[in-house]
Amino acid sequence: MRRLHKEPALGYGAATKDLVSGASRCIRQNNQLDIFEEYFAGEEPEHMSEPISTKTVMIFKDPNPIKRAVTKIAWHPETTELRVGVTYAQLRFQSCPPNMPKESYIWNLSNPNTPEKTIEPQSPLCTMAFSTKITDIIAGGSYNGTLSFFDMKKGGSDGKLKPTHTTKLEQSHHDPVYDVYWCAGKTGTELVTTSTDGRILWWDMKMLDNGPTEELKLEETFNIGEEKVTKVLGGTSLEYNGEYSPLKFLVGTEQGYILQANKRAKKVEVNLRFGIESGKHHNPIYSIQRNPAHQKYFLTVGDW
Repeated sequence: MRRLHKEPALGYGAATKDLVSGASRCIRQNNQLDIFEEYFAGEEPEHMSEPISTKTVMIFKDPNPIKRAVTKIAWHPETTELRVGVTYAQLRFQSCPPNMPKESYIWNLSNPNTPEKTIEPQSPLCTMAFSTKITDIIAGGSYNGTLSFFDMKKGGSDGKLKPTHTTKLEQSHHDPVYDVYWCAGKTGTELVTTSTDGRILWWDMKMLDNGPTEELKLEETFNIGEEKVTKVLGGTSLEYNGEYSPLKFLVGTEQGYILQANKRAKKVEVNLRFGIESGKHHNPIYSIQRNPAHQKYFLTVGDW
């Protein structure tokens, strides 16, 4: 290799600059990739997999002559015999006729023609959830804001389930109960509900006469012009996973925002807000679900 003689500072710097620029140009040239390059001209790809399609296996029809909307589908925790609970209600404000049926049903997938159990609440159910500890217990949130409980073992011979316990109307939500979850814990009797009245309520099935055990108002302060205005956000959906965190609850609101409520020993607060600055839905959030594998990520469904 030829030894380079030491040159004045200015000449040495110019030569080095030329070498570096030349090497950088070669490196960039090697890193370039034409993503539109056609490697095999005229070849048609062979699709080995079959096109994705779906097939209707069974249909569960509302047996009532007055048809209503399905507001919640809840799968029974036990998988030995597949059952699904379906609630029906008319959620349009002041659009419920006086003779609207109140029944909801539990269907057995082995017999889709007729419901296995008929739930007869005092007010139409908007949501329901099977207990994860005692799987025969059902919690149902009603249109009038109350929370009712049903026991599948205490039903009559005709398969009709009456409420075993119902919360007091004056201690319940002021709007329809849009979602309910059973909380993780040793007792298995604690629940959480949300409603468009702007509140999250925690309940204990053993202490319903005392009303909710905890309450959180869904309020947020917004800058409107030069003034800060506090608005109430109505809850329309919940997401809760006790394995991820027994104290954290995701709440979807009718304003399109998502809030994370944290229920600690002596304090309940909103510690995370999604969509307040950007990325909000333009209509109510109808469903939230965490990714079962990576539970820090969640999916929301709303507006269009």
